[in-house]
Amino acid sequence: MVKLASIDLGSNSTRLLIAELNNQEFNVLHRIHVVTKMSENLEQTGEISSAAVKRVNSALRTFKKLIIKNNVDEVFVIGTAALRDSKNADELIENIRKKFDFEIDVLSGHDEGITTSLGVLHFMENIENFLIVDIGGRSTEFIYEFENKIISQSLNLGVVTLSEKYFSKLPSQQKLLDKAKFDIETELSNLNINDKKNVIGVSGTALSLASIFLDQQFFDEEKLHGVQIDLQNVGNINSRLLNLNEAEIITRFKGVDPKRAATITSGIFLLEIILNHYSNSPIIISKYDILEGLILRKY
Repeated sequence: MVKLASIDLGSNSTRLLIAELNNQEFNVLHRIHVVTKMSENLEQTGEISSAAVKRVNSALRTFKKLIIKNNVDEVFVIGTAALRDSKNADELIENIRKKFDFEIDVLSGHDEGITTSLGVLHFMENIENFLIVDIGGRSTEFIYEFENKIISQSLNLGVVTLSEKYFSKLPSQQKLLDKAKFDIETELSNLNINDKKNVIGVSGTALSLASIFLDQQFFDEEKLHGVQIDLQNVGNINSRLLNLNEAEIITRFKGVDPKRAATITSGIFLLEIILNHYSNSPIIISKYDILEGLILRKY
């Protein structure tokens, strides 16, 4: 038996998974996410802000205590788009190493997608012609199989960046929605995906979508895994969100983390466009993602 932890320093959320591996069994002990918005204003400044650094450090202090309490044997920490893109990433990485003794592996977009696929496919068997969509704060990963190989492509589409550009004031103006759709579809044209697929949605946007779909009164991740949502329902949820401000989103959708209220509109707006392009069936929600994949990749 071994206890392992994985930490994802994402562009929108900082997340922890603690799992116990025993005789090929993978038992999740703790899964925590904190919305830290590391990529906030990164597009304008090119740097991760001091306020974002404080939010990340606060989350990591909580995680470190839980890791020690659970007698974790080894910890794996990754960074994604915000740390790939920021000019002061090295400074933040060194700061975290000194404060928490965490060594951070900054993944390329390709490696991020491959690691995510390990976590998803390990727990979701017999899915053919799949397209895993992982919408992050600053990038979105598209993972699929082609000629018996896993292909991973990363596009500069993320909920924090989209929110700052087009959804800074909710509800957004129609002219901004039109511009957002045009820019998203321009980015999607860079993908080499020529057929419709079985879309699997992972991470915050997909899980929040499922929570809204199930009308959860509080966020319960265990009930979200495997939920299937057809395009009509995704469109209906998107339409509802586009007419609400941040306070109304928090009030009406109890299962959505209030800190996601500022970005969930852009996330589901993006997801509906992706599904219109590539989905041939209801989207399938997976609670498993890069955190599990990171542990499985190492062990």
